[in-house]
Amino acid sequence: MRHLLVAWSMAWLGLGCAATIPPERLQAQVLETERWQREYQSERDRTELLATKLAALESALEELAQERAEAEQARAEAEQGRSTAVDELARLETERHALEEHNAQLLARQRELAALHEELSDVWYESALERARRRTQPPLPGETATEATRPVP
Repeated sequence: MRHLLVAWSMAWLGLGCAATIPPERLQAQVLETERWQREYQSERDRTELLATKLAALESALEELAQERAEAEQARAEAEQGRSTAVDELARLETERHALEEHNAQLLARQRELAALHEELSDVWYESALERARRRTQPPLPGETATEATRPVP
């Protein structure tokens, strides 16, 4: 832009002083102005090309930053999922130990109940034997027949 301004000011000065400037010199100024315009246009084209490249690079950088952020988020989510899985595994392990302990207690109680059942069976069996003996014994001389046959509580 500065070159164009210089070229225009030179042209304006040249036109303003046209009466005193010889045509050969005026032609040289016009050629110089055209050269400045070509340089300006080539610099402008080069600047636009660089701006386009810069915009493409910025876009690529933004995409990379977004991909990096997504990867970091996925890694954090995976780490959190892994942590949750480890916590869940620890909880399940604790629960399994509690269930094993409870199962051991139930087995001990089952053994106790089996022993009590066996003792109770023995008591019932002995009680039944005792009743059967009483019924099968001959009545004592002082007892009546109804007393001897009545059920024993």
